[in-house]
Formats: sequence, structure tokens, C-alpha cells
Amino acid sequence: MRKHDTVLRFCLAAAVALIAGAGSSPAADDKIGVQSVNYPLHYFAGRLASEAFDVQYLVPGNVDPAFWKPDDDAVVAFQEADVILRNGADYAKWMKSVTLPATIMVDTSKAFSEELIDEEGHQHKHGDGDVHSHGGTAFTTWLDFSQAVEQARAVAEKFKQLSPGEAEAIDGKFASLKKDLEFLDVEMEKFGDKWGDKPLTASHPIYQYFARAYGLKIEALEWEPGMEFTAEAKRDLQKLLGEHPAKWMIWEDEPTDELIEGLAELGVKSVVVDPCANRPDAGDWLLVMKQNLKNLQAMFEAVPE
Repeated sequence: MRKHDTVLRFCLAAAVALIAGAGSSPAADDKIGVQSVNYPLHYFAGRLASEAFDVQYLVPGNVDPAFWKPDDDAVVAFQEADVILRNGADYAKWMKSVTLPATIMVDTSKAFSEELIDEEGHQHKHGDGDVHSHGGTAFTTWLDFSQAVEQARAVAEKFKQLSPGEAEAIDGKFASLKKDLEFLDVEMEKFGDKWGDKPLTASHPIYQYFARAYGLKIEALEWEPGMEFTAEAKRDLQKLLGEHPAKWMIWEDEPTDELIEGLAELGVKSVVVDPCANRPDAGDWLLVMKQNLKNLQAMFEAVPE
């Protein structure tokens, strides 16, 4: 009996220790799970979250998050989240085809929903083989940095609701992020004022809010940075330039040497303004935006003849 009593006491002590340990160190499952439909929102969430949050990002690096089609595991992860950060503006159309709890979703562009831009478009193919159209509501909302502030604010407000005891700390984090976004907004306004009404062209129709916010006259094609500079592409560009004589083309990523040289023959230089919709190979969203600003400012030092 004594041996059995000793074993029983040992088991009870071990059980008590396990329970006490579980209470002193919250498991990951106890954290507030956050999912985002694109990298800008994930970046904002990461800047605003405390240790109480588990900020996740599931979009693969080789796809455009706007047209991503998640697998079953990813859909389940979104369904099990405590909060889903949506971009709004009809972004991430996959969400319409799955069941997601409406109560956990945050439309981060709701504050400026009446100012969203509607556009026509036609289907085309990206380098990953995905065929889609940029028609409908323009969705690269964060390239207007005043709108990005409102998107970040929506995230901060939701986080404060979910973790009210950390409201003051979240407000402090938001103030820091807001300062960075307002810096970008002011500097881009300076660029727009200095650039004036000189025409620009873009390789892709994703700069609508950017153009509106900073007073830029941009007409877009539907090109890819890795495409061939075919005779048809050349004709399309010549036609656009006949009506909109731009000397610069804005690209979402670095174009090939073939494209750079082909454009140069038509008197057009290339500049990269990366929307950073997905996680960059190096750095983070803010660093990419600052590099975009430097790229644009350098245009004043490389004026075409």
C-alpha cells in the first residue's frame, strides 16, 4: 500500500505542476490570431501588435495576393483566426467563394469607401500563368499614404477592442507608424508638386490612387517586367505615346534589359515604384516605399534629352 500511495502522490504532484506551468506561460493558442490578405496589412499588423497577438501571413511569395487562390489548409487557417484584415476595394476575390465569419473581418478601407476608384479592364496573364483582369474597383489603396494611415488606424482600433488592456501601448505604436506614413505622404506630395503635369506611363494599371493623391498624369499598359519587347508591344506603346507623350515608364518591379533598351529607343526611361503587395526579398514594406521615393526623386537627375 505504501508503494502505491507513493506513486499516487507523485502522479498528483506532477499533475499539479503541469497545471501550474500551463497557467504561468500562455500557449500560442491563447494568443489573438491575426490573418492578413496582403503584405502591407501584415506589416501594419506587425507594427501594431503586442505579445498578445499571433500575427500570421500565409500568401506565398511568388503570387499577387490580390489574385491568390488559397488551398484548403490556408482557408481553414483564415476561418480559425480571431481577426482577418481585409484590404477592401474588392481585393482578394477568393473570399467571396468561401465561408468566413463576418464578425472577425475588418475592412481596412471602409473609412474612404466612397472615394474608391472604379475602372474598366481586360483579361491578361501574369508571369505565374494566372489570368485575371484589373477591371472593377482599383485596389492598390495603400499607395496613397493618407489612405494607408486610415487602413493602419482600422487595424489599431480592432486590436484595441481585442486587447483593451493594451490600448495605450497600441496607440503609441500607431503614432509611430502614422509618423512614418505621413513622412511618405509629404515627400510624395513634394515630388508630385515638383514633377507637375508632365505625362507618365505605367507598365500596369495599379497606380490609380498614387496618381490621384500626388497629382500625377499616368496612363497604363498591361505589361510584365519579364515579358518580351515584341513588335506588338512596341506598337501599343507608340500608340499610347502618340496621345500621351511620356518620357518615363513606371514599373512594379525591375524590367529586363531588353525592355529597358526597347523603351530607350523610343525615348522612354524606366523607374521602379514597387507596390510591395507581397513580402519583399529583402527589407520590409517601409523600406521598399522609401526606395520608391528615392527612385522617383532620382528622375530629376536623369532628364531625357
